[in-house]
Amino acid sequence: MPFFQNRGKTKLKKSVKDQQTSVKRNQRMVFSAQKTAATRQLSCVSANRPSNRRVAHSQKASGKHVEVAGSDRQRDQEKQDQAVQELVEHLKSIAPFNKRWQVIETINQGTYGVVFSVRDVVTKVYGVIKVAKSMANEAGNVSAEWEGFILETMFKRSETASIVRLLDKGMLADQHGEGMEFVVLEKAAVPVKDYIYEVEGAHRKYRAANISLQMLKGIYDLHAQGLLHRDLKPDNMGLCSREQPIALLFDLGMARMYTDGESDIRPPRTCCPFRGTPEWASGHAQKGREQTRFDDLIAWLYVTCELFANEREPIQPLPWTYRNNTRAHKYLKSMYCPARYLLKTLPDQFYAINAYLQTANPQKPPDYHFLAEKTYEAIKELEVKKLQLSPIPMTAERVKNPIPKGSKGKSKSRSRKKSDVEKNMPKNLKQ
Repeated sequence: MPFFQNRGKTKLKKSVKDQQTSVKRNQRMVFSAQKTAATRQLSCVSANRPSNRRVAHSQKASGKHVEVAGSDRQRDQEKQDQAVQELVEHLKSIAPFNKRWQVIETINQGTYGVVFSVRDVVTKVYGVIKVAKSMANEAGNVSAEWEGFILETMFKRSETASIVRLLDKGMLADQHGEGMEFVVLEKAAVPVKDYIYEVEGAHRKYRAANISLQMLKGIYDLHAQGLLHRDLKPDNMGLCSREQPIALLFDLGMARMYTDGESDIRPPRTCCPFRGTPEWASGHAQKGREQTRFDDLIAWLYVTCELFANEREPIQPLPWTYRNNTRAHKYLKSMYCPARYLLKTLPDQFYAINAYLQTANPQKPPDYHFLAEKTYEAIKELEVKKLQLSPIPMTAERVKNPIPKGSKGKSKSRSRKKSDVEKNMPKNLKQ
C-alpha cells in the first residue's frame, strides 16, 4: 500500500508541475502577442487595407494567431477608442514635444500608443515620433524603449548603417499624469513600392534590384551588430527621398540579439514564441524554432520577389498568399518546392541565391559576399536591358508630350538612325 500511495503522490506532483509549466508558457505567449501588437501599432507607416488583410489571413492560416487576454475584444470598444482619441488630442495640445517636435499628422494610434509625423521647429527636419502608452503589461513601453536602445547603440558603432537614425528620445506625461516613453526617428518618407512602380519595364526591375541590394546591406549592418530584425517586409523600409533613393530599414521593435556580450552565438532556446509576420517569415521560423541570420535573409528573398511583381497589388504576391491550407504553406516554403513557383519574375541570379539559402547550414555565418555579388550581377544585366530597350523612363511629362515641340516623329527617328550610323562609321569613310 505505501508503494501505491507514493506513486499516486508522484503523479499528482507531476500533474501540478505540468499545469504550472503550461500556465507560464501561456503567459509568455500572451505577452509575446502583446509585444507584437504593440510593435504593429507603433509602426512608422500607416497600415493600409491590403496589408492588413494579408497579415490577418497569414496569421490565421499558419496558426500563429493568439488571443490576448484583456485585449481590445474583451473591452468596450467605444470607451477604448474614446480614451485613445483623448490621448491624441492631449499630445497635440502639449506639442512641440521637447520644445522641438511639432506634430504634422497622425500616422497610427491604438491601445499601446500613438505615432505622429513631426518636424523640428528649428532645423525643419522631418521625423516620426512614437509615444508608447503606459499600461499594466508595459508591452508598448518595452517595445519603444528597446527600439530606442538598439538605434542608439547601432549608430555609436556604425554611422553608415542603412537603418533610420534616432533623433531624440525622452518621457512625456499623458492626460492622467502617467509617464510615456517616446522616441523620434528619421523619416523615410518615400514608400519603396511607390518609387519602384513609378516607371515600367526594365526601369522598374532595375529599381527593384537596387532596392533589394540596399535592403541586403541594411540586414548585414544589423547582423554585424549581433541583431536579427525578425519582421522584414516591404512596409518596414522606405527611401530618404526620390533625389536620394537610399533604402533604410525601420520598425525594429521585434529585433533580438543573437550574440551574447562576448560576440558568441547564443544557444538556441528549446521553446520560443514566434515573432514576425507569417506572410514573409521563413518556414523554419514558422515552426516555432529559434530564428537565425538565415531567416532574415530568406525573408529578404521573399520581399524581393514581391518587389519584382508585375503589378503593384497582384492577386497573389507570393505563392502562399491567401491559401488556407497549412500543409501548403509548409511545402511552398520548404526546400522541396520548385523554385520557379517563387522566382518566376526574378532574374536568373536569384535561383542560385535561393538554392544557397535553402541548403546552407544555419549555424554558420552567411556568405553575404555571394548574395551581394549575385544581386549586383542582376543589376548590371538589367542596366544593359534598360539602356537597350528604353533609354528614358516613361514619366508623366513624356506621356502627355511624347514628341518634343518643333520636331516630327518620322524626321526625328530618321535623324537618330543616321547619327547612330555615322557614329559607327570608320574615320576614313566619313566626308
